[in-house]
Amino acid sequence: MKIEIIEETKDKIKFKMYNSRYTIPGMLKKQLLTHKEVTMASGMLKHPEDKDAEFILVVKNANPREVLLKSVDELQKEITSFKEGMLKEIPKDTNLHSSSFVKRNQEKEEIKSEPKKETEEQPKKKKHQKKDL
Repeated sequence: MKIEIIEETKDKIKFKMYNSRYTIPGMLKKQLLTHKEVTMASGMLKHPEDKDAEFILVVKNANPREVLLKSVDELQKEITSFKEGMLKEIPKDTNLHSSSFVKRNQEKEEIKSEPKKETEEQPKKKKHQKKDL
């Protein structure tokens, strides 16, 4: 992804992310806001049809470039962890559209959605009956 630094001062960095509208700026903003040094983090589109987002980061008592790079490293670790979890659940050689994979997941969904059988601890609720006056 191409990044262009628009402005950089001791407490602020403003940059443009090319071909990135919402997903990466949103993830980056969320991660940046976990740091106490960050006073503002925001991604924006100048126009709804723009393909490129501008991002601004303002920090207090820290170097904005260092906080930004730290947050990017944290996001990379989180995404790697997510990928590892997915690979454990779905083997690499699995065709996600194969009938066996689809059938297995449908069976999992059916088990989740099966209604609970009534037990003595769960009596049927009686419906309210109208009384004639």
